[in-house]
Amino acid sequence: MVASDDWLFAIGVRIRFSNPALLYQTYPEAWVDYYETNGLLLKDPTIRWGMTNWGTCDWSDLKDNDRHGVLEKAAEYGLKHGIAVSVGDAKERTLGFFARESRPFTPKERERAAALVQELHEATEGLTSLPDERLDAYRAIAATLKSMPKAK
Repeated sequence: MVASDDWLFAIGVRIRFSNPALLYQTYPEAWVDYYETNGLLLKDPTIRWGMTNWGTCDWSDLKDNDRHGVLEKAAEYGLKHGIAVSVGDAKERTLGFFARESRPFTPKERERAAALVQELHEATEGLTSLPDERLDAYRAIAATLKSMPKAK
């Protein structure tokens, strides 16, 4: 299962104590740099929602809880329409954040994103018990995603 060509995403797999075992993302590098430099992880309403809820949520539904303007700033980087997906239990959650510039996600696309995150969560059962050397192959995929050309 693959996301659509115009989808950008960040997926944190098997998050424990706020740290994902794996992180895959195709967000613009400038946005990732801004996000990290400004410490937005703890201010991001999509992260807060995902860590305390299960299911799928439109970013637009979280704007009232965005005291720091994270979603507004993300839109400046082309992440205008987004959804958050949260699966797993409180001890080990997988979160997916999908965004695009062109238009909101359709119900079918929301289902597709949720299925993708669920599939990734299930496929990585037992991942956090692997030694770091074994995880390196999975982490190498993240580097490959960053170097892939973006759809136009």
